[in-house]
Amino acid sequence: MSGTNDGRAALHRFLADRADEITAEVAGEVAARVPAYTHLGPDEIANLVTEAIAVYSGTREARAVLPVFRALGAGEACAGHDVRHFESALRTAARVLVRRTAGAASRLYPPTAEFIAVMRTAFTAEIAIVEAAIDGHRRATRPAVARRLYPLLSDN
Repeated sequence: MSGTNDGRAALHRFLADRADEITAEVAGEVAARVPAYTHLGPDEIANLVTEAIAVYSGTREARAVLPVFRALGAGEACAGHDVRHFESALRTAARVLVRRTAGAASRLYPPTAEFIAVMRTAFTAEIAIVEAAIDGHRRATRPAVARRLYPLLSDN
């Protein structure tokens, strides 16, 4: 998508302007599909959606937000939450974001090379974000790491 920073910025604005609506959709989909995973509050979900939107739209590099998702995974592990429910919730949320990104991109760009590039960016972001969160969960379940992380995460 060289030379398309304006397009990326327009896509980001389009999605960011609908962040509250997207957050509600993510929360609803996760609650419906993964009832065991409904403990995150609206502000936490909104923050995660905002971070993901920036990466899905291509205005931020995935590596800039992966620490947020690794910390989420570590927090989930320290709280004793099942990694399978966590991963299912992440993938459910990612599907909502990909669907919204595809809808926004198709409104902003006719299905062309530009649209395909946007969707490739979104799918790459989904993979990186889910992998980082699961990696954070796995790392935090290591006994020594969990003992060190728990005091740090429980103070928040």
